[in-house]
Amino acid sequence: MIKWLSKQFIWGQIYHWAKDRLSGILFTAIILFLIIYFHNEYLKYIEFKEKNTGNYIGISFLIKNTLILIVTFSYFYFYKFLNKAKDLITKKEEKLEQTNNNNIIKTADSNEMVDNLDRFLEDDEINR
Repeated sequence: MIKWLSKQFIWGQIYHWAKDRLSGILFTAIILFLIIYFHNEYLKYIEFKEKNTGNYIGISFLIKNTLILIVTFSYFYFYKFLNKAKDLITKKEEKLEQTNNNNIIKTADSNEMVDNLDRFLEDDEINR
C-alpha cells in the first residue's frame, strides 16, 4: 500500500511539474524528431544521388521535405496565433465580468428607487 501511494505521489509530482511545461516539452520533442528525420533523409538522398547520377528523382526528396517544413511551421504559426487569440478573448471576458461586477455593486450601493418600470419595456409592450 505504501509503495502504491509513493508511486502515485511521484507521478502526481511529475504531472504537476510537466503540466505547465507540456507545450515546451512537446515542441522540443517535435524539433528533435524533425532534426533526426531530416538527417536520415539527407543520408538517404546522398546515397540515392550517388547511385543515380543525372536523375531528377532527387528533387522529390527536396519537395517532400520542403512541404513537411511548410506544414510544420504553419501548424506552429497558427497554434501560436490561436493561443494569442484565446488569451485576448479571456482577457476581454475578464474585463467584461469585472465591469459588470462593478456596475452591480454600484447599483446595489446607490439604493435608487424607480417610480416607473416603463423604461425597461419596449414600446409595443407598453401599448398593449
